Amino acid sequence: MNDLKIFQKPRIKKPFAFSSSIEVAEKMKGYSKADREIFILLFLNAKNFVTAIETHSVGSVDSSAVYPQQILRSALLNNASSIICVHNHPSGDSDPSISDREITKQISFASHAVGIRLLDHVILGDHGRYFSFADDGLIGDYEQETESSFPFKIEQNRSYYYSGIKGVKNNESI
Repeated sequence: MNDLKIFQKPRIKKPFAFSSSIEVAEKMKGYSKADREIFILLFLNAKNFVTAIETHSVGSVDSSAVYPQQILRSALLNNASSIICVHNHPSGDSDPSISDREITKQISFASHAVGIRLLDHVILGDHGRYFSFADDGLIGDYEQETESSFPFKIEQNRSYYYSGIKGVKNNESI
C-alpha cells in the first residue's frame, strides 16, 4: 500500500552552497515580492551544502507563526548539520522586528541543544534590500549567550560558510 502524502516537498537534485549572505538573499529574492510573510528553512549538510528547502509557514501581512520545535524536527528529519532561516517583510522594510530578534534567539538556543547550528537568518525587503543576523553579529552574540547558559559543550565542526566564517574542503579553509 502506498503512503498518502498531502504534499511532496521537492528534492534538491544537486546540493549547492552559499559563500555570503548576499547570495542567500539573491537566491531567495523571489519571496520578497510575496504579499504575506513566508518563513523558509534551508537545511545544510556537514559540508554546508543546501540539501533541502522547506516552507515553514505562510502568515499575514505583518507576521508569521514560527515554531522552533517544528524547525528542529524538520532539521533532524532532513539530517541537517545546520540551518539558515529566511523570511520576507511584505512592508519592504528589511529591518528585524523585536519578534524577529526573539524568535531567532530561541531558534539559536534550541538548535544548539540538539547539535545543529543556526548559520543565519536573512530578512528580505524590497529593492534587493536584506538584513542578515550573521552579518550584523547577532548570531554570534546568541551563540555566546547560549554557550554560557548551557552547562555542557557540543563539539561541532567550527568552520562555516560566510561572514568571516569559511567553508571546509578536506579539512582546509577555502
